[in-house]
Amino acid sequence: MEKILHITEVSSGGVLPVIANICNSLADDCHMAVAYGRRVDTPANIRDYFDKRIELIPIDCFRRELSIREDRKALYEIRRVVRKYRPEIVHMHSTKAGLLGRIGLLDYKGRKYYTPHGYCFLKQDDSGGKRLVYRLMETILAHMGCTTVACGRGEWEYAKKLDKRAIFVNNGIDTAWIGMAAEKAGRKMHSFTVYTAGRIGPQKNPKLFNAIAKKCPDIRFVWIGDGEERKYLTSSNITVTGFVSRDRVIELSVNYDCYLSCSLWEGLPMALLEAMYMEKECIVSNIAGNRDLIENGVNGLVADGEDDFVEALRKIQKAKGRYGGKARSSIAEEYSLAAMERGYRFIYSAEKNKRKIRL
Repeated sequence: MEKILHITEVSSGGVLPVIANICNSLADDCHMAVAYGRRVDTPANIRDYFDKRIELIPIDCFRRELSIREDRKALYEIRRVVRKYRPEIVHMHSTKAGLLGRIGLLDYKGRKYYTPHGYCFLKQDDSGGKRLVYRLMETILAHMGCTTVACGRGEWEYAKKLDKRAIFVNNGIDTAWIGMAAEKAGRKMHSFTVYTAGRIGPQKNPKLFNAIAKKCPDIRFVWIGDGEERKYLTSSNITVTGFVSRDRVIELSVNYDCYLSCSLWEGLPMALLEAMYMEKECIVSNIAGNRDLIENGVNGLVADGEDDFVEALRKIQKAKGRYGGKARSSIAEEYSLAAMERGYRFIYSAEKNKRKIRL
């Protein structure tokens, strides 16, 4: 069986379940390993995400922030892991792993893939100059013998401008697991509740979430997650759960009504996919990734700016159940775990390289 090594600095949020779903679905046919950055927000139960046959390899020097010293250590560690594991395929996930992996594995003879999960040059919390540098960096690295596999059509639209070989496989959700977790929770009587899920950081735009909550004091808001920008969630009608398990995210979501995404950039958001499958009313920011999933006025609402969000929220509050059913039906097949498995099975099996791997 082929050996496939996944490398990721991000070991939380939506990226982790995507990698877990890929590995678990292909574990019968491939030897899988995941080298991941061990961070503050890495789930304590990360082992539970993966089939017991999948090897997990923590890399402590992987950091989100740019650091010449730590990044050099991480690069050497990536090379060490590849030498030891000797994979036929290396698949890098997110910006930092994609940067260090594509540079550090230039002499690697196997097949290489990279999934951005949201390009860094789309980050709206960075300056225009920094985003320009990120774009230049991605343009150069796209020509280093590594195929980009975007996680959705919106990301692919950017990827193919950098890499003509770029392809995409939609992120997929495990609907059976969602169903079991939801059934375990059971439905309870509750007041109209708006929620979001994810790390409380710049990407998810907690300042806008807080501003919307302040303008809707009669509505209960919940943020499932935690993070460095929790301090911005000051409105008295917001509850922050802190980090919880994946099962707990679904159990809590069952008794919430409207999913709110204020994100500034996304790849293809897993939390939104899960909310849509659970027939939640969804209001999302007007960005790639969100627009891949929500067609304004058909299966949810797309909003631009604070007032637009508030207006959309009031509309949902008055007519609950208007979009939820259509949201579920629109993603049930195309974004299923089975569809994602077929996509990656095809990619990994194509153009098999029979040469002995040397590094």
